[in-house]
This record gives sequence, structure tokens and C-alpha cells, in this order.
Amino acid sequence: MRRLPIIPFIILLLAACQNDATTPAPTSAVSAVTSAAAAPGATTSDPAEEPAETATPAAAPTQLPPTPTPLPAKELVVCMSGEPTSLYVYGDDSLAATAVRHALYENLYTTLGYDYQPQALLKLPSLHDGDAVIQTVNVAQGDLIVNAAGKVTPLLPGAQIVTAEGKFIIYQPPNEDEPPVQMQQMVAEFAFHPLVWSDGTPVTADDSVFSFQLAADPVTPGDKAKVERTARYEATGAQSVRWTGLPGFLDSTYFTNVWPPLPRHQLVDLTAEALLTAEETNRRPLASGPFQLEAWQPGERIILSRNPYYYRQEAGMPVIDRLVIKTSLLADAWTDMVTSGQCDVVTRGLVDSGRIADVLTGVEAATMQAYFPADIVFEHLDFGVNSWGYGDDVFNGRPDWFDFVPVRQAVAQCINRQRLSDELFSGQAQVMDAYIPQDHPLFPEEATIWSYDREAANALLQDFGLEDTDGDGWREWVERDLQKTIVATTTFSITLGANSESSLRLRVNELIKDDLAHCGIQVNLYDVPADTWYDDGPFSPLFGRRFDLATFAWRIDHQPACGLYLSANITGPEELGFGGWGNVNATGWGSEAYDAACQAALDTLPGTEAYETNHKEAVRLFTERLPSLPLFQYVKTAVTSPAVRNFKPDATQPSEMWNVYEWDIEE
Repeated sequence: MRRLPIIPFIILLLAACQNDATTPAPTSAVSAVTSAAAAPGATTSDPAEEPAETATPAAAPTQLPPTPTPLPAKELVVCMSGEPTSLYVYGDDSLAATAVRHALYENLYTTLGYDYQPQALLKLPSLHDGDAVIQTVNVAQGDLIVNAAGKVTPLLPGAQIVTAEGKFIIYQPPNEDEPPVQMQQMVAEFAFHPLVWSDGTPVTADDSVFSFQLAADPVTPGDKAKVERTARYEATGAQSVRWTGLPGFLDSTYFTNVWPPLPRHQLVDLTAEALLTAEETNRRPLASGPFQLEAWQPGERIILSRNPYYYRQEAGMPVIDRLVIKTSLLADAWTDMVTSGQCDVVTRGLVDSGRIADVLTGVEAATMQAYFPADIVFEHLDFGVNSWGYGDDVFNGRPDWFDFVPVRQAVAQCINRQRLSDELFSGQAQVMDAYIPQDHPLFPEEATIWSYDREAANALLQDFGLEDTDGDGWREWVERDLQKTIVATTTFSITLGANSESSLRLRVNELIKDDLAHCGIQVNLYDVPADTWYDDGPFSPLFGRRFDLATFAWRIDHQPACGLYLSANITGPEELGFGGWGNVNATGWGSEAYDAACQAALDTLPGTEAYETNHKEAVRLFTERLPSLPLFQYVKTAVTSPAVRNFKPDATQPSEMWNVYEWDIEE
């Protein structure tokens, strides 16, 4: 499990076949056909028995709908800090490009509220409903499979695999009188709403297959993990596709294994390499969503107008006729532009946390509306539960303060986390209690919530035996002889580190130091450059486990990232049984009960009772034993004029424009 770099925290996200001069062809690792394949539940199929690949002809353009009675045109102006370099689906993945593509391409699905919902899809397939299945297939030597370690590989003697019965075996070709080896294979069915390209041509399932072929091409940038683990991606009807995974690939997000359509009829004569720079994909793409590109004035604005063929027009969408996106604006200009009517919507890239107070002033003056959805990043305080070192330096020269749960619980009660939110985010940041927020669907009712309670914190430390024996204000670790006479004391003095580049994080540490002083804990602050702080190896101050307390950020996922605290992921040398220096658990904490719950959750699929039960149990154990103290969830601030309606930014949607089709503005 490779750690992602965080400087101060870099958010990750996620596609790729060299073709001939006409149609992109599948790589050897995937077989993409446009004809129907065997129905889910079938066993293996011989490639020679597969129907031949056939091209789906482009359907005739759809006629324009009747022109309604004209009404005054509605125009809305969006102001953002960046400008896309490309609108190609497999091009620029910046926030600005993602936002504009939300207007041009219909979302296949949304990711609201740490969950998934269909949009251009009729529904998300599920194992419960039967439009996704796990079938049993025969595998033979040389077949492409996913092995027990999750890697794509040909099936060769000695390979470690998981059989259809869930057994780990070392593969050996069976004898003639032995049954073939069987593995599990996932299949998911998808169906689209009747989308139409902005030139009037219907969107087809073959357009999605074409997009998959481009995603699979080696020259197309993007993460290849899903295409490499795809056995077949095929059209099964005019508006339906089927995804089949490689044997052994049990994907927890199988219901997202569908590729956004691209217009084969327009792009078929261009190679995958040519499409990386083609005007047809980068600067003037056909649209399947509510808007189409009208004009692009580089460095100034992108103008979008209503797509006359948008499939939801009869429902009154899009509500806006014209969308003007002003790009590359400066962060200090947006307030005047909103109050003067030059901006109707200001996206989060323009409003940093230091301007939240200005936003709230504007709200009070009724000159703007403010939105503070949580970001998918949270700040946390890691405890050095078990440090790493050599010889006499095993605990970095300190008592192992944080190996004890009551001490960690006392620290949690001593830190005023709401104060952090109030000072740094004008109270808009949500205090966190686990590695998922309380509004996550898998946050358990039984979780322990450690509220700020300085009196309780001091009592807990006193009961544990950490006392201020000399009246200097600092607690000591006290050693007594059999007569209970004090023979030695060690001041409860610790370090708290961070990376130097984050002024916000450095201020967080100052506030934590102040809070802990009121509990008799002496804190010494330090900071180092990010490339040192986040480095791998035994001498890294953070992931080398050479700290008492440390602050940094992690990402919040739809599926809870309980693996961050698995004992198998503790950083350290693999030859000594640790997870490797590039791993993620810098606390050194491990718990058999937590490991069992987390691993059981990771080994099951969403939608099952075991998945929900075990994730909730892992969160419950985390909040009780606190290997790390979550502090707050970062905020992504957006602003609109008071006249804007139906603006609904969400924590887990990648841009505020996900529902631009229903935005409205009062005249």
C-alpha cells in the first residue's frame, strides 16, 4: 500500500490502446468488442467462439425539438481562478477543466454525500439487483488473471491465486483427469438514458466502447488500473454496455466501471495520439450535457450556450440559456465583482480560508450567499505510539507516553478543536472524530466522541499517575520504590512537528501547544521542509516514526480508509515484519480487534451487511483507542449572488458545477 504524497496535502484521483489510422483497437490485455457476449453466469468462453467485432454505424441525427415560445434569455456568470488547458475527457484534470466538463458532458453518475448515484445511467448495477454478478469461470495456463496480490499477470505455474471457493493456492496445471481450476469473475451491466450529441447524433453504447478503447491506448494519459483489469467492455444494445473483469478481480467500485461516451462518428478518423491535441477534443468538443461550447477567448472567458438536443429539455433543463465562465481571476478581486454584479458564482478556487470572514460579512450585508461544504481532506494529530530507532534510541530518548490509551484520550479532551475551526475557518470547519466525518453513512452511533473538557483531561492524567510533583506546572512521569517514595521523575515534555511550508498547520500546532500547557504537558514545536517531513526511510521525522506528536492531512474516501491504521501498514523495515518505509501507518499503533474488523471490511463488497458492519466496528474501535486524533475537515468555500438558485456544492462532488443544468437566477 503506497503512501500518497501530501505537500501540504496533494489530493489524488484517477483512463488508456494504440490504434491504426482509423479505429482504436484494444490492447492485448483487454478485449473490447461491440457485440453481445455470454450472459453473466456463463463459464469460460473460447476466444475463437467470440462473435466478430462489428462497428456500430452512427445513428441519424435527431431532429431539433419544436421551438418553444421565446422567453427572455437567462445568462449567468461564473468566476474561477484557473482556465482549462484542455476539455478532452482524457486531458486536463484540473478543477477548472472538471467544472467546464460538468456543463458539456452529462455525468454518468454523481458522488454526493460519500455515496454514488446514477445520472446519465438508468441505475447503478448491484449484486443485490442481479445486474451485477460474480460468476465462476475456468482458468487455464496463460490466461490473464489478477493474482492473490492484486496484480495483473498471466496464469503460470507457481502463481498465487484465490480460487472460486476462496482458497489461496499455488497454481499448477491440472492433470487430464482433474477438473479445471476455477476463479471468480465480476460482470456488471449498464444502461444509458437517451443522450444526444450537440450535433443531433444520438449517443450510443458504442460511443462508450470507443471511449474505453481510447482510455486503454498506451498514449492516452491516465490511470490504467481499471482497463488493465478489464477482460471485456462491450455494447450489448444501442444504449447498454457490459463490463467484465479479469478472473480474480473483485472490485469494490464495480458499479463505476463504465466509460464516458465520446463521439465515434466525429473522432473515428483520428488516432489516440492525435486526439491529445485535436481541436475536436480540446477546444470545441461535441457536448452530451446541458450546454455546448459557443466561444473560447483564451485568458478571459469561455462561453457556453444551451445544447438544443439535451435530453431533459422537456423537464425545463437547463434553466439557464447562456453560461459565461470568466477564467484566471485573481483571488483579491472576487468580492467587488460579486457586489457589482460582474460575477454570479465564485468557485472555491478563488476563496481561500483567510477570506471566510469577508464572506460572512457579505452574507450579513445581503450582498452574497455563502456555501461551506466540507473538503475531502482532514487534518489530524498523530500520536507516536511506538517510535522507531536503534539501540538506546528506541523511543527517541523519551518515555513511551502515548502507548497508553488513557493518555491519548486525555490529550483528545484537552485540545479545543472547535477553537481551531473558529480561528482558522471562522467556525465553518467541521470538527472530526474519526477518519470519516459524522455525516458519512458508515459512521457508527456507537462511536466515542471526545469533547473538549479540560477538567476531565486533567483528572484522567492525574489518575494515570502523571503528576506535577514540584509545582512547576508540568506533569511528571513518576517512579517510586516499594515504600512509594519518589526515586525519579521525567517531565511530560514532548515535541510536536509539522512541515514548514504550511502556515495554517504551524498555527494549529501553536494552538495545540497552548491547550496542552493547561493540562501540564510541555510541548516543544519544530518544523522541517516538506520534502524532509514526508520522506520515506528510517530517518524521516514523520514516516520514519521519529516523533512524539505530528500534524498532517489525509484524504477522506467514499469507502472508509481504515487501512491507514492497520498494523500491517506500520512503517518500518519489511525484513522485520513491518509494512515498508513507504507505507502509511506512522503511529506504530496496532490492534488485533481493529485489524480484524478493518480487514473484514476491506475483503467484502459495498452493499453487503458484512461491509457495513465491519467498517462501523473499525471506526468505533478507532474512536475508542485513538491512535490518532482527527482535528477538523478542511472547507471549500463558494459564493453566489443572492439571485442564484439551486447552487448545491457537495463535499464529494469534484466541482460545484455538477448540477449546472438546474442552476437558475432571478431577474
